[in-house]
Amino acid sequence: MKLKKRSLIQIVSTILVILICITYYLYINDTINWKILSLGDINPYGGWSALKYSFTDLSYRWRGISKSIALTIGISVTALLMGRFFCGFICPIGALQDFFKYIGTKLEIRERKLPKGKGFSPEILKYFVLLMVLILSILGLGNLISPYSPWLAYLNFFLGLNLNLGFLVLLFIMVSSLFIRRVFCRILCPLGAYQSLLSAIGPMRINRNEECNGCTYCLKNCPAHIERPIGMEISPECIRCLECIETTCIKGTEGYSLKLTKFNIENKRYIILGIILLVSIYSFLPLTNPNPSFQSMAEIGSLKDGVYIGTGIGFGGPMEVKLMVKDNRIGKINIVNHRETTGYYEEVFKTISKEIVETQNFNVDVISGATTTSRGFLNAVKSGISQALESE
Repeated sequence: MKLKKRSLIQIVSTILVILICITYYLYINDTINWKILSLGDINPYGGWSALKYSFTDLSYRWRGISKSIALTIGISVTALLMGRFFCGFICPIGALQDFFKYIGTKLEIRERKLPKGKGFSPEILKYFVLLMVLILSILGLGNLISPYSPWLAYLNFFLGLNLNLGFLVLLFIMVSSLFIRRVFCRILCPLGAYQSLLSAIGPMRINRNEECNGCTYCLKNCPAHIERPIGMEISPECIRCLECIETTCIKGTEGYSLKLTKFNIENKRYIILGIILLVSIYSFLPLTNPNPSFQSMAEIGSLKDGVYIGTGIGFGGPMEVKLMVKDNRIGKINIVNHRETTGYYEEVFKTISKEIVETQNFNVDVISGATTTSRGFLNAVKSGISQALESE
């Protein structure tokens, strides 16, 4: 069986994400001393976090464009100019749903449609999810919803099987995808809702051609289960899989075509342009930072020997660290208590602790995609150091 271009891209993207997760797991467990990327580097919500803190946290300092911020920008620009390209071709959760729907088809599981009422479409639910996520995040309660994230559960699956709430959500997505097309993308995904809003105001459309008689045969395999166009245009809910364009019309006419304003775009050119745009923004924007993102703090100086407990506030709330000072120097830093998100805190505790102990100062990089955890951890260490200095 010959795979479609979209399926090949989804497979490559999924394999790359899995390799990132596995090498990260080996790295934080000291099996290897390198990694491809941190899990925080592939956090698509990094840009939102930076924007929120810049307005709500007076102590926040801009530290340049991290990889996670660049990913948010890349997804946003791509969605604005090209629709939900990320959803249709790159997103590993989307690929997972497509895979399980394929399995369901092979097992001849009867497909079911999402219930619709008069004047109500279930797709609207994801916009309420997006609004809820934004409000809770602004209120500093993002830690209440992160445990439910299937994105985090998917990434953390390769760091060890964690049977948490997010994994249960992910399991629900996999099972429901056996008989419902893209259920998470259509009704629950806040990132999908955000991209749909950008797509609605963007210049690119999938239009029904004048010759089309409106039989909707081309939409029969639509992953987003769009059953008919809105006038001459496909809904912004479209994930740009191009299935409707590539389906051969049974009436012998051209059903749908991809247009940038008034100009037709070939499918192959659209795919290449989408990949180049997303990868270029993600790869090159972080290189524009003029200076490293250092924490601007004084050197630690001479300390009184002893054991000190420091406290700080991370993404999940309060955290405690234990500092062991010997021969007037920090000898070891251990985390005592925390509620940080799995997949993000590990590198913060491992890397920042090591750098502070080796350099005996706070001029260390925060971890990309885990800025709040990094700041909380550094403040906890600083709290313990303050006690050691006062004892002196």
